[in-house]
Amino acid sequence: MDAYCKVWGVKTGEIHSLIYGHFIEHLGRCVYGGIFDPGSPLADARGFRRDVLEAVKKIKCPVLRWPGGNFASAYHWENGVGPVEKRPQLINYVWGGLESNHFGTDEFIEYCRALGTEPYLTVSLGTATLDEALNWLEYCNLDTPTRYALLRKQYGHPEPYRVKYWGIGNEVYGPWQVGHCSASEYAEKLRQYAMFMKAVDPSIKVIAVGADNPEWDLTVLKHAGKLIDYISIHQYHGSPDYYETVAAAYYVEERLQLLAHLIRSVNLPQVKIAFDEWNVWYQVSAEKEGEEKRIVLLEEPYALKDALFAAGIFCILHRMSDVVGMANLAQMVNALGMIKTTPQKMVLTPLYDVFDLFVNHTGRVRLGLEMTTDYYAIKAKSFVDGRFHFELDRVPYFDASATYDPEKKTVSLALVNFYRDEKLELAVDLRDIAVEREARLFTLSHQDVLALNDFENPDSVRARETSLSLEGPSFALTLPPHSLSVLEIPVTKVW
Repeated sequence: MDAYCKVWGVKTGEIHSLIYGHFIEHLGRCVYGGIFDPGSPLADARGFRRDVLEAVKKIKCPVLRWPGGNFASAYHWENGVGPVEKRPQLINYVWGGLESNHFGTDEFIEYCRALGTEPYLTVSLGTATLDEALNWLEYCNLDTPTRYALLRKQYGHPEPYRVKYWGIGNEVYGPWQVGHCSASEYAEKLRQYAMFMKAVDPSIKVIAVGADNPEWDLTVLKHAGKLIDYISIHQYHGSPDYYETVAAAYYVEERLQLLAHLIRSVNLPQVKIAFDEWNVWYQVSAEKEGEEKRIVLLEEPYALKDALFAAGIFCILHRMSDVVGMANLAQMVNALGMIKTTPQKMVLTPLYDVFDLFVNHTGRVRLGLEMTTDYYAIKAKSFVDGRFHFELDRVPYFDASATYDPEKKTVSLALVNFYRDEKLELAVDLRDIAVEREARLFTLSHQDVLALNDFENPDSVRARETSLSLEGPSFALTLPPHSLSVLEIPVTKVW
């Protein structure tokens, strides 16, 4: 099959690094036994898994969301601060099992500092109160002679944490959520929380709950939109079928475009989209039935086809960078995690390689891009127990993003061949840019779309680097079937 790709030496937008964010929740083995595992020989003195920490540092996690997710709706932050031996052990009735509270606010902030990432806290709208949210904000951000700022200092943290991002609730539109309520009820709560939290600390950014429902989202935007900075959307997809999985990325694009339209319709240009939960999820269930399922683990295995869904998502987020200001893969470790662990080992799924390629080998300046490809139509069911379905008339077999990195002085082409069984002959035109001849080509591929990495075969699906000598500013490139390729080209001039 053939496709065409022309890059113009024109800046068309800025890609915010926050789209490469992550999310950790007290769910299964994400926190305990994932990032925080004092019993592991691989843990440091703080209990942080050194191998996981270094792997996440490599992909430069820009923002980390915590403590949930559903768990946040029943979380009381004061249970997780102070001397560890005095913290209460509680039932985690949201996801099952016990909650030791050994990983709380101070540990989370310490973990963010170790990563060099911005913390993003989600406050409870379920069992907590506005007072609790304001007290948490004081504990984290203020340097005043008041109770909770002094409490932080008493616990050994004299300097404020300066947490910038605060989510007001999580998925409260859903009956599965502690604190479920109507759109109008939520909008009024949001207005109050945002108003008083910004009165305490005007520097914070507030993320509102969006429902991927135009009626809900418009109610929230109209009632509280002037007080918020982001509105969220959550999307989980996946199927045993290859094309259903990768096509779901373009359903996501439709939903993001709809939310962007709603924001424009009420004239709130300062509000961006926080795509703060997204991933492939279809093989494991969240239902808790019987003793053996009392603790929900959600340890979804991730294959190459799932990584290509993620590659499609990043191409879309690059295109929509003017309105999507943040995204968070759900989640980082074990529970729906791109990283899997045992007490002795770690394995990186193919999703990790997609992050590595986009974070470390594409730029933050979006360039003009013209491309051609063939399309297909699809009807699909996905998610757990077929709870989700979509129909799409035009799904591309090829997608791409063109970016520039002014520090490295490189132009990068992220190229995704979605054909399951056919290579793609791509004609590339860079005549608008002064390119060097020697380039680096990174390719994530495997003969089997269902190939994955496990503890016995941790490197079955890995991105490979090769050197490429370009014939000139226009050249041909062969993309393997079902693959992601990133071409990184030194340039002497872009515009």
